[in-house]
Amino acid sequence: MRKGAEIVPAAAEHIPAIAANVRAADREELWAAGCRSPLDCMRHGLDCSDEAWTGLMDGEPVCMFGCVPASILGNTGRPWLVGTKLLDRHPLVFLRRCKGHVREMAERFDRLENYVDARNLRAMAWLAWLGFDICEQVRTGPYGRAFFRFEMR
Repeated sequence: MRKGAEIVPAAAEHIPAIAANVRAADREELWAAGCRSPLDCMRHGLDCSDEAWTGLMDGEPVCMFGCVPASILGNTGRPWLVGTKLLDRHPLVFLRRCKGHVREMAERFDRLENYVDARNLRAMAWLAWLGFDICEQVRTGPYGRAFFRFEMR
């Protein structure tokens, strides 16, 4: 029976399936940002996010995303997403469904801000479609790679 696309609360049991099929661009971005594996990043994201969600296609996890508070002093959230190759087969379905969750993040935080690998053109297009501003380029991480800051106020 075809279940279609749905977004559900993220759970630790979703992580292994996503980590095993992570898109190359996501894997490279996570490593360039801090030498961390997708598995480690999703565990951290799930543990530290107020809310996190998993995108499912026909019951199979294809992405996990959420928003981690940047600090206890300000009201800035750091949105994140780790996607699989399967997400790329159904991008519009998930773009439409996750837009409401991004609105929830924007209502919870005064500002949403994070960094995206300059090589990850698909992610930058997705962020722009969701309403984020792509800002200045910076060099960061252990390898000094180019990243763009993105934000939503």
